[in-house]
Amino acid sequence: MGSSFKYLLKEGFRNMWANRLMSFASIGVLICCLLLMGSAAIISVNVSSMMEWLEDKNVVKVFMDDSFNGTDEEKALMEAKIIGVGNIENELVFTSGEDAFASMLSRLGNDSELVNSLSDTADILPDAYTVTIKDITRLESTVVNLNALEGVYTVRSEQDLAETLTNINRFVTIVGALIVGLLFIVSMFIITNTIKLTMYVRRLEISIMKSVGATDWFIRMPFLVEGVFIGIISGLVSFGAISYIYLTILSSVPEMAQYGVIPYSSLWLWCLLGFLGAGILTGTVGSTISIRKYLHNDGGLNNV
Repeated sequence: MGSSFKYLLKEGFRNMWANRLMSFASIGVLICCLLLMGSAAIISVNVSSMMEWLEDKNVVKVFMDDSFNGTDEEKALMEAKIIGVGNIENELVFTSGEDAFASMLSRLGNDSELVNSLSDTADILPDAYTVTIKDITRLESTVVNLNALEGVYTVRSEQDLAETLTNINRFVTIVGALIVGLLFIVSMFIITNTIKLTMYVRRLEISIMKSVGATDWFIRMPFLVEGVFIGIISGLVSFGAISYIYLTILSSVPEMAQYGVIPYSSLWLWCLLGFLGAGILTGTVGSTISIRKYLHNDGGLNNV
């Protein structure tokens, strides 16, 4: 059993080296495919993480108009209206215009000349509610509904950021899937032809093996091993490249970690398994397609 396994590994290496130009072409195209697929997946999970972060942090300010007096009865009625809009967390934070003005003055500093110039305008800020949104993908419709409430002057939100993240996620998903699908087909084509070329070179040897009783599985294994090697090499190179790019971006823009970007320590294992799995799967499927129809009889081998 051990000698057979060593033989199959050796033959797989020999096949790949004998057709190294085609093997390198297969590896190159598969690396491009895996890099695009991995980049799309990483961007998608990071955008989703940022969306979750934004949902946790996302609050909108609902400013009251001049008709709002801030009595307990009015506040209770307005809170019920805001929650009734839907997609709103039940806990609302009310800030009076006076409190907001005092907070602004404290940030400016007591010795500021600007504080003195603003001291007579303490009533310029409206009362406001700080509202937490549950589902950020429904932010636009929620803001529209809040603006339509009687007694609301305006609503301030991070709608543009939410829309940008949603559009990025949608674009990466659609375009990434199309490009990856195309490159996957190209990779399969090149790998298939690489295996076919190997079989053509060894067609006489394969015919002799079949004539002396070698099973299809024994003949097939070196070519499957070749496809697996191509997949493993492509997966490892792709993993190294994407890791370098990701770490470079994180080190260049460390502020990204504040906005929900996933740290590399939480991604590297999944990336490694994903790249290796996708590479091995592609190489195995490509090998299987190319050799399946040539193992039925000797005539098929002669037509390789």
